[in-house]
Amino acid sequence: MILIYGKGKTGTDLKNYLDKKGIENLILDENDDLSAINPERIDLIVVSPGVPFFKEIYKFAKKTRIPIISEIEFGYKHFHGDVIAITGTDGKTTTTSLTYEIFKNVTNKNVFVGGNYGIPFINALEENYDLAVLELSSFQLYSTKNFKPNVAVILNISKDHLDWHKKMRHYILSKFKIFKNQTENDFLILNYDDNLLKNIKAKSKIYYFSLQKLPDDKKGIYLKNKEKDGYVLVLKDSFKLEFKIKPKLIGLHNLQNIMASILSAYMYKLNFDKVIKVIEEFQPLPHRIEFVSQIGGIYFYNDSKATTVQAVEKAIDSFDNKIILILGGINKGGDFSTLREKLKNKVKKAIVIGRDKEEIKNMIKKFTQVETAQDLEEAVMKAYENAEKGDTVLLSPGCASFDMFKSYADRGEQFKNIVKSLEKKNG
Repeated sequence: MILIYGKGKTGTDLKNYLDKKGIENLILDENDDLSAINPERIDLIVVSPGVPFFKEIYKFAKKTRIPIISEIEFGYKHFHGDVIAITGTDGKTTTTSLTYEIFKNVTNKNVFVGGNYGIPFINALEENYDLAVLELSSFQLYSTKNFKPNVAVILNISKDHLDWHKKMRHYILSKFKIFKNQTENDFLILNYDDNLLKNIKAKSKIYYFSLQKLPDDKKGIYLKNKEKDGYVLVLKDSFKLEFKIKPKLIGLHNLQNIMASILSAYMYKLNFDKVIKVIEEFQPLPHRIEFVSQIGGIYFYNDSKATTVQAVEKAIDSFDNKIILILGGINKGGDFSTLREKLKNKVKKAIVIGRDKEEIKNMIKKFTQVETAQDLEEAVMKAYENAEKGDTVLLSPGCASFDMFKSYADRGEQFKNIVKSLEKKNG
């Protein structure tokens, strides 16, 4: 019998799959009593990604010597197509979505997209998919054993989820599991601009993406020039191909996401002109530096998905004009003082909300004007009052949302609604 641990979407989708296959299973979570379970009846435990390694189920598995794996590992064991797996602290969803759109539109393959993207990998077993494009979190990778994607992508690594992993080292090692089992027949795509990634040793073939020219001995793609209407990139292998791209995605961090997607397509030798066309038509995803409105020459952008300090830094870098920055929520261990230069040079004022607003205020008050607000509506009003024509009001919290909102999406939608109301008042 298979014990499913976790009653969220991943657990319930796995249960539905096992029920259809006639495989005996039991679904539990931390509200259930594990001591009432007869371990002799359990052959395998499949744990949902939101369950940290220090929870009782892992102790139970160790004590009873029952194998425990993630849903990703279970899905991989039964999936017969290729896998492109994408991880990183920031940019996973955009890169996964873009890579999926490329393969869906440029190839004849039946392509599945899922993982941390919102659709559990187990759902890929319902059809004969040729390829799965998976967004993977450190949680999902932690309990993998034999998982081996054909193409693995690591976008970046910075401090995140230390409430779950406890130590930065554990977080990094979970991310590195994405290529642990790869062989010389597989591909690993890495960010050469990230010091944790540029010197990785792996059995797989490594290709890099970079905002700087790559060293002569490195294969991959890099930015040659930034122009007003786009970017000039160079693809470098046994040859060099220079080309221009004009994406709708803004910001150099999104250019890194684009370059990673191009390399994934290149690994499969897809038609290059068609790949570029898909990228140039790709629309930004909601809550990721999403333009909301312009009121009296003041621009409002929703970057609610930014839940790390690194993501805030990239959002600030995406704008040339002065910024009124709305921050705050539940800090996941981030040090906002590392934004000092960005705050000094580009942020006119920061408005901080949420549970950890005082802590964040103290981290940044030396570098920019800062005040707190009781809620998001008050923060938007204060930002509008302090902004001048040509400025940008940017919601980029750098924090989790669960102190005040259902999710980052709920936070972003509330921000958009507040801005739209403000637009009507000042219309």
